[in-house]
Amino acid sequence: MATDNTDIDEQLSTSGPDPIPGERESASPDPAVADPNAEGSTAEADVVGGLSENVAGALAYLFAPFIAVLFYFLEDRNEFVRFHAAQSIVVFGGFFVLSMGVFVMGFVLEFLPFVGWMLSLAISMLTFLVLAPLGFILWALLTYKAFTGERYALPVAGEVAERYV
Repeated sequence: MATDNTDIDEQLSTSGPDPIPGERESASPDPAVADPNAEGSTAEADVVGGLSENVAGALAYLFAPFIAVLFYFLEDRNEFVRFHAAQSIVVFGGFFVLSMGVFVMGFVLEFLPFVGWMLSLAISMLTFLVLAPLGFILWALLTYKAFTGERYALPVAGEVAERYV
């Protein structure tokens, strides 16, 4: 009662190993998996810690200026990340220095007799009502622009950041 299964045996031996159930049986590579040797691949776009450049640029603003300093010194190849890190350092480092200056000036003004505390309060309120909203708007705008991949330069801070890229 022997059957001739030579045709089936030949097909099985030439088709390779049995595919895993549910696995695609295509000869073309998966388009979702990038070839690291391909030109313009995402492997070259990876920057600090394996992040993409737009995420790294946005993080430079999101946690400014501390992460920006870290990214600026760690990333030496990607100009997009270095530019946004440098601009973040200039803008938000400047805001930090300015707020410390206002704080010290308010502290010194309090020692003036009679009107010192009023001048100190007026300067503090003006700073709170002007610098805080301006800083928040710049923070949100620059984070969004970096995340969308735009190299958006502020008028003065962008020029300074370009020099250090």
